[in-house]
Amino acid sequence: MLIDLTENPDCTECGLCREACPVFQIQRQEEYSPRGRVMLDCAGLQTLVFYQCTLCRTCRIVCPIGHDPNGETLRSELINAGIETSANQTMIINIRLYGNPFGPLADGELPKVLTCC
Repeated sequence: MLIDLTENPDCTECGLCREACPVFQIQRQEEYSPRGRVMLDCAGLQTLVFYQCTLCRTCRIVCPIGHDPNGETLRSELINAGIETSANQTMIINIRLYGNPFGPLADGELPKVLTCC
């Protein structure tokens, strides 16, 4: 049952999101699951683990109450606190300088490096 997308109820820590999460499927460690990231956030811990989320929102789809871990907001808070990966710094610089996350590209040129969070 999905709720109105403007609402975000508190996580009940049921764990249904874990098996649907592509990152948890690979890492198999609780802190990489949506539930684990919610627990870290509730504890006030700021960590690079938040950058591992793909922001696919599958967790919200399978969540019986429609909780969304707010990955974009958490990442924004990390950046404001000066906690970010070098790849994320490069991506932001490229966007500001070149209008894309890849850096300078000639017309029709494909990026040689894919930079992400």
